[in-house]
Amino acid sequence: MIETFDILFLIVSVLGVSQAIFLIVLLMDEGKRSFRANRWLMVFGFSVGMSFIDDTFDPFISPIVNLYLVPVFAPFFFAFIPSIYLYFREVSGNPVSRPYRHFLVLIPVTAAIGLMVYLKSTRMVANQDHVRDVGLQIAFSSQGLANLVLLAIVIVFCVSFVGYMAGIWRLARRYLRQANWQLQADSERMRRWIIELLVGMTVLFTVFTLTNLLDLFVFHAEWLSLGVKVGFVVVFFRMCQVIAQNPAIFVQAETEDGAQDNLPERQETGQGTDTQQTPMLRAIVDDPGIDRIRTRLARIVADREVMLDPLLTMPKLASAVGATPNQLSFVLNQHLGKSFFDFVNEVRVDEASRLLIEEPNRTILDIATEVGFNSKSTFNQAFKKITGHTPSIYRQNNFAKSDS
Repeated sequence: MIETFDILFLIVSVLGVSQAIFLIVLLMDEGKRSFRANRWLMVFGFSVGMSFIDDTFDPFISPIVNLYLVPVFAPFFFAFIPSIYLYFREVSGNPVSRPYRHFLVLIPVTAAIGLMVYLKSTRMVANQDHVRDVGLQIAFSSQGLANLVLLAIVIVFCVSFVGYMAGIWRLARRYLRQANWQLQADSERMRRWIIELLVGMTVLFTVFTLTNLLDLFVFHAEWLSLGVKVGFVVVFFRMCQVIAQNPAIFVQAETEDGAQDNLPERQETGQGTDTQQTPMLRAIVDDPGIDRIRTRLARIVADREVMLDPLLTMPKLASAVGATPNQLSFVLNQHLGKSFFDFVNEVRVDEASRLLIEEPNRTILDIATEVGFNSKSTFNQAFKKITGHTPSIYRQNNFAKSDS
């Protein structure tokens, strides 16, 4: 009979699998420009998703079968942190030349877990009621080669955890410095996301590691394990939300020739700031590229069709312009003095201002949706920010001027 805890674990696991699939689909939809960095978030989502799939089997199959499935699913735990590390290597402009090396540990880990399961299986068959698999958590009790192998696996996991997390924090600091000069108007949004991802992942991975250690050496931390699974579901949900709101932050900086290594760092003080900053700015897009992007932007604005698309995102606009999202954002920030959202809203509000006057019988909501806003409140907020008046007052004022 399935217990209440098993039902909760099953619900969380199904939600986790669904969120992982949704996250991967969203990341793939960002296109080729984003793939180089986003592929590592896809690997992370796939690896965590596999652990959720493992948990969905628990209530329905026998404990001994769960034991035999450990070598299939448990090694994916060793892909969690490397995938996040490789993501930060990409977005910080220092990609790994042979990233597969970071996953070679899965081969000996899989072999070691297989050996451990083989050695323990005979002893556990006689006492199946006390066997419960939750990833790597297998009762650590009596002496023997299997327990030594398990201890070695735990040590490898903990060492890799500490090493990778230190590297991730170091890379994140570099990425935040780059974002500050690459995408100035959008850098605060990127900064919030990176800090949120860093803190969330650090807490989650730390609790995950401690939970596994407690479960191995002290007691079965089932509720803690459930809490960790819920944490991963929340992280996936937040990732999906951020992608939907601002996909451009999931795209790493790109140079003109694709090389990203050894970019000079910006000088914070002194007279050398401008001379140090110039080569970095040119690394994103050169002067002819800037002119080309601005010319195409002007054509797109004049055409209006793309700008009024309610599903318009930075990658979509960049694709229409023929640039990368970071190149487009650089031009918007450095040469037009606007963020992506301000630029789009100004075009939409300009079109709405014309419609408010030329079509007085149309409702404000109808005009708002036509120019690309998803709600009347968002439209009112953007309209007042740009014109200084609400749409209704703007319409009234212009009618009053025409009457007088």
